[in-house]
Amino acid sequence: MGAQDTTDLFFELLNADDRAGALKLVDERVEMRVHVGDSVQLLKGHQRVGGWFLRADKGLRMIPGEVKDTGHQVECDILVVRPGSASSKIDATFKVEAGKITAINFSPQVR
Repeated sequence: MGAQDTTDLFFELLNADDRAGALKLVDERVEMRVHVGDSVQLLKGHQRVGGWFLRADKGLRMIPGEVKDTGHQVECDILVVRPGSASSKIDATFKVEAGKITAINFSPQVR
């Protein structure tokens, strides 16, 4: 399974509220960077990264828009929808190795 296939399935499962299924596509040693304002939060390991998704608001949807597949990495625009909150757009990069997501980078869209 290629990088885009892996991320497509990840979003499909996440958006169907099968977060546990989505997290099966995440490597045990995954690293995730979340950029908020001028700071960056770095989460390491399946438990911390998985917890970020598992604790997210019920009904969280992450809808990928324009996708650029560079082979082992996928860059995409994501529309984030949470019930009761304004939607937002973020830029995301997913690194995939051997069918597992090994790195995620989320940053606010600057356009």
